[in-house]
Amino acid sequence: MGGAGLLLAGCGGDEAREAEVPAAPRGTRRVTYGDDPSQVLDLRVPSGAAGREAAATVVLIHGGYWQPAYGLDQLDEVAELLTEGGYVTANLEYRRTGDGGGVPATLEDVAAAIDALAPLDVPDTLVALGHSAGGHLAAWAASRSGDLPGGAPRLPLAGAISLSGVLDLTAAAGAPGSSSPVQAFVGGTPETVPAAYAVADPALLPPACPVWAVHAVADQVVPLSQSRSYVRSVTAAGAQAELVEVDGDHFTVVSPRAASWQTVERLLGEAARAGVS
Repeated sequence: MGGAGLLLAGCGGDEAREAEVPAAPRGTRRVTYGDDPSQVLDLRVPSGAAGREAAATVVLIHGGYWQPAYGLDQLDEVAELLTEGGYVTANLEYRRTGDGGGVPATLEDVAAAIDALAPLDVPDTLVALGHSAGGHLAAWAASRSGDLPGGAPRLPLAGAISLSGVLDLTAAAGAPGSSSPVQAFVGGTPETVPAAYAVADPALLPPACPVWAVHAVADQVVPLSQSRSYVRSVTAAGAQAELVEVDGDHFTVVSPRAASWQTVERLLGEAARAGVS
């Protein structure tokens, strides 16, 4: 996808489109966790290894401002690279805004998809890795409890890594460029639907595991202030979170060809080792 197309994919537009889920790539196992066509995940296991022998299970969550025009295939390249590197990967799809998603449905989907891994032959050390809106969902998953949509996790996350994530929904709901998709996703403004923000905004939900908020300093879509605000908020509440600033922009941060990818791989290793210690 070219630069202009990537910018559109990151920002999203107001035009509603029906969600389409591409066929599972060759060599993957498609797992269904619900009745909706979007309630699937693609599981990849390293060649020559039994599932539980892998280093960890990386839960991949794509972005696109939670909109139906963008899907799990955005992270296929990342999934393939990480699987080749010894991780089991679970690339999630979920219901998106305007196609059955939004709060709480999308949150329930992410919870159900991660819970669907529990009976599978995969490592129970789980690390969530999400980009943009998927970064929001990864950080949100790190905060799951019985009081949130989807309930308490069957398997807790060992860590979560947000790549240029939308981590402060309350602030993003009033910011140029993000207000429309955020309000559509949550169902209104923080003033009109405060209860929805209370269960959906990661900045209001201290995580139960370490979270690394990786953010590109030249991000042209989601400002660095989103990750700074999140880390400041949840660490003040006693949670473990770290801001990791890297070179590049909104799209290089999720590119295996960018220099910043070495940082992502290092953090994945730290999270995986912490989960088995």
